[in-house]
Amino acid sequence: MSSFFKRFTPEERAKRSPYVFMPFGAGPRNCVGMRFALVEVKVCLAYVLSNFKIKKSSQTKVPLEYLIGNGLLQPKDVTLQFELRDGCLLKN
Repeated sequence: MSSFFKRFTPEERAKRSPYVFMPFGAGPRNCVGMRFALVEVKVCLAYVLSNFKIKKSSQTKVPLEYLIGNGLLQPKDVTLQFELRDGCLLKN
């Protein structure tokens, strides 16, 4: 197993402080904008999903190929197509 993947084993995780990665901070002095930022992302995602149909493009290869080596299951060369939904408020 490569050293990259070894750092995600339960033994290695137990060695790290739980506060190694804190994008918004932690405890009573955490970022005051954390909840606002998370709600803003959810609102934007809901807006896109409610106004657009999301389909795979003809350029997307099926079956999918995946990138290997970064610790994530990441599909390779996926192209999406966004179409306005019927009754969408964005139409003129």
